Amino acid sequence: MAQTPDYYKTLGVPRDADADTIKKAFRKLARKYHPDAGGDEAKFKEINEAYEVLSDDKKRKLYDQYGTANEHQIPFGGGGWQGQGGNPFGGSGFAGFGSWADILESIRNGEGAFGTEWNFGGKPHAYQAQPRPQKGADKKVNMTVSFEEAFKGCEKKVRIGKAGSTEKETLTIKIPAGAVEGGRVRLRGKGAPGVQGGAAGDLLVTIHIADHPLYTREKADVLMKVPITFAEAALGTKVVVPAPDGTKVSIKVPAGCQSGTVLKVKGKGAPRLGKDASGFGDLLLNIAVEVPQTLNEKQKEALEAFQAATTDKVRLGNGGQKQTAVHDQCCSRTCGSPSSDPAYLRAERLGFPAAYQRKYAYVFAGRYRAPSAHQCLD
Repeated sequence: MAQTPDYYKTLGVPRDADADTIKKAFRKLARKYHPDAGGDEAKFKEINEAYEVLSDDKKRKLYDQYGTANEHQIPFGGGGWQGQGGNPFGGSGFAGFGSWADILESIRNGEGAFGTEWNFGGKPHAYQAQPRPQKGADKKVNMTVSFEEAFKGCEKKVRIGKAGSTEKETLTIKIPAGAVEGGRVRLRGKGAPGVQGGAAGDLLVTIHIADHPLYTREKADVLMKVPITFAEAALGTKVVVPAPDGTKVSIKVPAGCQSGTVLKVKGKGAPRLGKDASGFGDLLLNIAVEVPQTLNEKQKEALEAFQAATTDKVRLGNGGQKQTAVHDQCCSRTCGSPSSDPAYLRAERLGFPAAYQRKYAYVFAGRYRAPSAHQCLD
């Protein structure tokens, strides 16, 4: 018999937790692992099983006392029998008469403690536990929808085998607005037929979202790449982009904007899913500065003029020029002149950035030393 899991550990609550604490823990974990929101189905089933037991006073009492909430798994001697071996009829039990729950059920039905037919001779007796109804297995299918269908919601048709029949039936799948990649839609009773009169299983439809040329999804947020020119990045600009809901959005790109900057437009993402979720995600615009591969004469002249007017040494970073000047003043006796030191020139030929050439010059010339108190090593 499989060992019963630790339900308290599954829900992350102490053994003396009250009903409200257990309910809050269950709701928090259920939102996180619900399969319809792209969560882990196996983990969600464990959480449900734990809550089903711990939220029921009778089942919880059985679980705390015997380690199981199933009455038919409670061994003889586990209840009120406190004599030798825990069994008034000896250590071997009732030789097939079932659990205490079976005996008590027989008494309630007026059949006596051992049912209507029994013997003590060790031969097979007439009493046998009736098989219980079991729910049928779930069926799983995959469905691909477009970005727009997942964003706005839609209805799709699917043909599957009818439960308990060789015929097929057409079912309508309602895709909720804001459906996420890997999310699932459940159609109850559309799986395999049950056993011994049990309910049919469910049909689980896993949603996959097709690629879109402009947008990608990250849960309720929508990501979009926005290319701008070098001049627009340097000077700043305003651009108009299409939002996934069909509207137009105007955004301000600040002067000096760099590639990889993400600008957020709140509330222009997909609808949020979940029991307690509300509102919409955000539209996240990833700025990409496009560098031209070819230039006309005017563009080339303008850039050459820009380069000639530029005094900043970008590879030194902010304040790098001043830092180099201080370094030359305090370390000229030990570092060598950048224009004449062979080691420095070798570092320059190898393509090291200016901010690091002096440090690598130390290594090449064998003159590397630890930083002094003034911390002027680049």
